[in-house]
Amino acid sequence: MGKQKRSRQKYHNAAVKPQNSKSKGGEDEAAMEGLETASISGKSALASNVFKNLKIDKEDLVQKLPNDWDTKSAITSTSLKGLHLKKKDRKKLRHELLVQKLDAVEAARKAAKDKKRKQETPVVGDIGLLGEALPTLDMLLKSDQHKKKECNKEKARSIPKEKRRQKQMMKDIELFGQVYNHPSYTSNPRGTIHEHLQNKLKQENDMDL
Repeated sequence: MGKQKRSRQKYHNAAVKPQNSKSKGGEDEAAMEGLETASISGKSALASNVFKNLKIDKEDLVQKLPNDWDTKSAITSTSLKGLHLKKKDRKKLRHELLVQKLDAVEAARKAAKDKKRKQETPVVGDIGLLGEALPTLDMLLKSDQHKKKECNKEKARSIPKEKRRQKQMMKDIELFGQVYNHPSYTSNPRGTIHEHLQNKLKQENDMDL
């Protein structure tokens, strides 16, 4: 006995198609055809007019970039191809370059951090020692006065002026007249001069002590 087919129950009804769907479909097809013809005509116009008088050399377009591995941002197997290094050496070189790059980044970050910390940190500390080391106002004024005095001092002249020499000569003449007219000199000139010199030497020695 053959297997009987069971009629399946439909859970959804079939969609109802509108009556004017055919007319809309025709309009859409016509619009698409119009766009295609417009695009074809535009392409033909561009192809015929844009590059009409333009002359480009083929050698200018074909360019080969330099194969210098230093100018590249990343180290790959192709960048180390021309060095003829072993796999172990290439690996070591890549590791060294990576370490250098990381060190540079870390150094720049640390420098920026130190600069920011210095800008934010106020000057704090005991400045007493620094103040003691610096000269006071009185010391500066005394040094300035001393310098002014030294500048105002006249330099000792090897030959005095004529007016001063004449004045000194007149004093000497007057002193010589007083000595010549003194009674002790008239009675014993040699003994008087000898006594005067001894007194003068004794006076100078006392001043030196």
